[in-house]
Amino acid sequence: MLSRIEAMESFFSPRSVAFVGASNNKQKWGGIVFRNLRVGGYAGDIYPVNPKEAEVQGHKAYTNVSAIPGDVDLAIFTIPAKLMVDTISDCVSKGVKAGLVISAGFAELGDEGRAMQAEMVQTARDGGMVLIGPNGQGIAVPRTKLYPWMPAFMPDAGGIGIASQSGSIATTLSQRLAEFGFGCSKVVSAGNCSDIGWPDYLDYFREDPDTNVILLHIEGLENGQEFFRAAKRASLVKPVVIVKAGRTQVGMSAAATHTGALAGSDRVFSAACKQAGIIRMDKMEEAVIMAASLVSTPLPAGRRVAIVTGGGGFGVIAADAAAQAGLDVVQLAEDTIQKLRAILPSWWAPNNPVDLVAGLGYADAVDLIPILMQSGEVDGVISLGMGWIYSMLDPVNSERDVRKSDNKVIQMLVQRDVDHGKRMAEYCRQWGKPLLVTSNVARLAVRRGYSGLLEIIGKKFVVYPTIEEAVRAYAAMVDRQEFLEKNGRWNG
Repeated sequence: MLSRIEAMESFFSPRSVAFVGASNNKQKWGGIVFRNLRVGGYAGDIYPVNPKEAEVQGHKAYTNVSAIPGDVDLAIFTIPAKLMVDTISDCVSKGVKAGLVISAGFAELGDEGRAMQAEMVQTARDGGMVLIGPNGQGIAVPRTKLYPWMPAFMPDAGGIGIASQSGSIATTLSQRLAEFGFGCSKVVSAGNCSDIGWPDYLDYFREDPDTNVILLHIEGLENGQEFFRAAKRASLVKPVVIVKAGRTQVGMSAAATHTGALAGSDRVFSAACKQAGIIRMDKMEEAVIMAASLVSTPLPAGRRVAIVTGGGGFGVIAADAAAQAGLDVVQLAEDTIQKLRAILPSWWAPNNPVDLVAGLGYADAVDLIPILMQSGEVDGVISLGMGWIYSMLDPVNSERDVRKSDNKVIQMLVQRDVDHGKRMAEYCRQWGKPLLVTSNVARLAVRRGYSGLLEIIGKKFVVYPTIEEAVRAYAAMVDRQEFLEKNGRWNG
């Protein structure tokens, strides 16, 4: 297993790359992907291979891989499927260690394509070469600025490793992480998983020092037992979050024609995920938020939670969501109530959720959270409604932009939000307990530069867009803590 993991490093840390099918036509895959490899900032040697061109996008071209003068760690392919076996043989002769097969036309097309795929894989394996794909969109390695993939989007470096059966979903997951201020360690469009498969990705990411959380999108499994064994090994070291497609009969049929994947019983899959410690999410955005949460937030010791809200209605929604998720919205002890009563308005009704009851001039969430965290009565806090000033005067529906306002009251409110953001960011680390902060404008904060929320996001903490997503994340983190307590951590 370790030798296979070591071989996979040639995908993610190559010293040199040969691009077979590189093109001067930037309307073709070979032109688009080669451009992204070329302009992304990768510092290794790049060798385009195209027998019909002397030069490709400013780089000297070669007729085949064997003609390249230097060593080649990684070969990338955008050539027709029927040419792949002979080209892989040429790469084997050259001593290439890894191949990224972006080309389509294999198992997803039926028996003939499946036979070509099997011959290609066998040729590679006989020569000691490993393959990603085929029928993928490429990979991205932000740390080394290696971007041989289709999208022009180039994610920042971060702690979340992504492998997705679908290339467009790989892109979407990394883009949505960026929307919340998070980057990626590696992003892989796995395609048909003809050689490197899900157990390999799990084992690789488990050992990868740049990856803190593993995020997978899968459509089907060839060997479920092997997958879940690898998933449990990984889950005992790092969180594994999965979006599983093909949940219905219609989805299963679509998966078969998309990547040739075989999807099994959804109910059985969910039960196996729970046993393996996998965090399964139904929607892409839920998976993104969950992965970001697990990168940044300490796990709660238990299910006891306090909710702080600036509006009573939000508190009721949060309490319902928490109870439905199996969390304990605890009744606060009299000593804690007295400490809160001392800084809240006289009309405050002692309760959890703790409602600020529109007490302008009284305490804010940043004043209440330390009391709750230090009480010993809760395992974490969910704070609702940060950044309300931006939602009141937002350029989406108003010509007024709070970031540029010369109104002294608005400036004062924005500065207050910045100060609160700084304190919230400190609180997120201070007690070793989860503090989850929600905002109605969380999805706009990075794009629009909302300074108060950026104080939190810039410290690599999640600002949750909805109450339900914050509660769901908290509950999933409790489940992970209980899984680790029951199973221990992986030591081998």
